[in-house]
Amino acid sequence: MDSPVFDASRPITINLRTPGGVKAVRVRFPSDDEWISRQRRRKVLVKQLGRGISETTVANGEDVDAAMLIVIQEKPAAGEVLEIDAFEAMKVIEQLSLAEVDDVVPDGDTFKVTLRVLGATTVHLVKMPSAKDVFEYRRGFARLLDLPFGRQEVTINIASAAALYKKLITATEGYVGAVPIIHQAVAVKAAIDAMDTAFAEDRETSF
Repeated sequence: MDSPVFDASRPITINLRTPGGVKAVRVRFPSDDEWISRQRRRKVLVKQLGRGISETTVANGEDVDAAMLIVIQEKPAAGEVLEIDAFEAMKVIEQLSLAEVDDVVPDGDTFKVTLRVLGATTVHLVKMPSAKDVFEYRRGFARLLDLPFGRQEVTINIASAAALYKKLITATEGYVGAVPIIHQAVAVKAAIDAMDTAFAEDRETSF
């Protein structure tokens, strides 16, 4: 049996379990530009609570995801009524954005990153980034604003991750067509995190 593959062009049905029963939400997978816009519009707030403890929230997450769902959802058939509130929309978008790291295996100057995505498992072979690559990626990935009362607002730009992904990727498995930017961002971060961990281990063994 062939392994499942991810195809962003294929229509998707998300079965949303609610107190009133299962809602079958039919959508298309968001485009890269739509993912970029979503991430920029989500305002991540970090509040320092003291003693090294902080609280992170997304202030307008449900509204942003509800707006995105309106754009990507298929129109109901004649006579069909499917009401989705903002918090249910968040659940739908969260499922679409699924990209969890299952494994990162170093091999010389390459990392083999395995991701579990919606309906499939994919593999990304990513070259080791240079120190300059990592600096530019981090500088462009997040914009941080200091707010009153010990709060910070963080805006994420995943286009920065996509630029580095295109520079470092050598091969992929498990895809039909292009790799969505939401997957690219996770694969790049996984490779950088693995590299940082390896450097930390090397530093410890040097003393």
